[in-house]
Amino acid sequence: MHRTVKLIGIGGGALLLMSGIAAHIAGGAHTVIVGAWITVVAAVIAIVGAVLAGARPGRAALPMAVAVVVAGLVAPGVIPALADSAVVFIAYLTAGALLVIGATLAFVERKEPPTGKLSVLSH
Repeated sequence: MHRTVKLIGIGGGALLLMSGIAAHIAGGAHTVIVGAWITVVAAVIAIVGAVLAGARPGRAALPMAVAVVVAGLVAPGVIPALADSAVVFIAYLTAGALLVIGATLAFVERKEPPTGKLSVLSH
């Protein structure tokens, strides 16, 4: 389970990082540039949180949830820059969904010992 949370968090963080860089390259208004930098910071927070899931998944839940909230707060400035490219826009939305799933799984599994299977599905 810890490995699943780690993979989901790193995948979501990487997609968010790619989306933040793409928004920064697209540029435009100051809100886009600031939102792009904040999205990159949120992606780094998500990746660090996912790395923490290796030892204790409970420690991964808060950073991934914070990353989703921060990315969501700047989304109105970032989405117009990403809307021109459907692939990047879908990656941005997928990153948010993956991080919500990862944070939820990390929270649910916070007291479970490390196992190799999805124990949430076996209950």
